[in-house]
Amino acid sequence: MLQDLDLVVNLYNLPDYSDPRPKMEAQGIYIKRAVSPDKTEILEFIRREFSNGWADEAEKAIFNTPSSCYIAVHDHEVVGFACYDSVALGYYGPLGVASSMRKRGIGEALTSCCLTAMREKGYGYIIINAGPVDYYIKHLNAKIIGDHKGVYTNMICN
Repeated sequence: MLQDLDLVVNLYNLPDYSDPRPKMEAQGIYIKRAVSPDKTEILEFIRREFSNGWADEAEKAIFNTPSSCYIAVHDHEVVGFACYDSVALGYYGPLGVASSMRKRGIGEALTSCCLTAMREKGYGYIIINAGPVDYYIKHLNAKIIGDHKGVYTNMICN
């Protein structure tokens, strides 16, 4: 499995995504754009399931106008999230789904919503800074363009 690489995705050549929300709603999962009053619940979920760094990126995305963070909600609880334009303009990620909710299509639905929003915003190409990249190469025809440091080079821990 490939990891820690930057990928480029041509948004003009995406699969013809249909709106994934009706399929998710049939499972009781609601995909929606994050709003600031839900910030605490969203960030607590991300810190608990993933990391403080991802929560920091999501917080930035939540406060973009419009919000560039999508969430998946099941039984009034956050079970997944995906962001774009958080660490840098034109970047997709992070993306995470609760371990108990994986293999239901949530990650794909969140990716679809984010990439569609990015294309509608006017992006032609985007960067994905991903851990496992096999999915993006297979399903989005992503191309490897470099290592993962890129935009994260100026972090305190680097």
